[in-house]
Amino acid sequence: MVRIAITGGIACGKSLVASFLAEEGVPVREADELAHELMVTGTPVFEEIVKAFGGGILGDDGAIDRAALGKKVFSDADQLARLNAITHAPIERAWEDWLSDRRAEGAQAAAVVVPLLYETGREKDWDFVICVSAYESLQLERLLARGLVEEDAVKRMEAQGPITGKMAWADYVVVNNGTTETAREQAIRVLRDMLEK
Repeated sequence: MVRIAITGGIACGKSLVASFLAEEGVPVREADELAHELMVTGTPVFEEIVKAFGGGILGDDGAIDRAALGKKVFSDADQLARLNAITHAPIERAWEDWLSDRRAEGAQAAAVVVPLLYETGREKDWDFVICVSAYESLQLERLLARGLVEEDAVKRMEAQGPITGKMAWADYVVVNNGTTETAREQAIRVLRDMLEK
């Protein structure tokens, strides 16, 4: 089974590219979704995060308020490193389990969206890495459209490594500066090339 990682900058269109692969029959999972599942109230990861960051990150329902947690960690590199130290290993175990299940089902290929692939040094675990890129101005525009204020959007962009490095290290780059159709054409071309190899 071909193991594919999809990475890139925030708001570059990683999920969009993943959806194009899914349309072509490739099972896809997002590391962020796995993180949400692992952070559900009462789980060991939930308990560790609350112990590390305090009850101020909890919403009225007792669940982790992701916006409150995000505000705390994206304005402080040490706090972000602390959160990553708690979450990364369980997330990696979760995607490895998921990939094993896809292999057992006989999937030809499977993809996981891993935003911090290079930051965590996990790039060697994959057969192919696709980096999705976009102009910084477009990233900012998309983050503002998601409801972030400019200061928070910029902090989140700065918290990730420069996109140019990720593009240079990846096996393939999908540039998402234009139309959805242009991005889809690139993604399908990349997928066909990976499966041929």
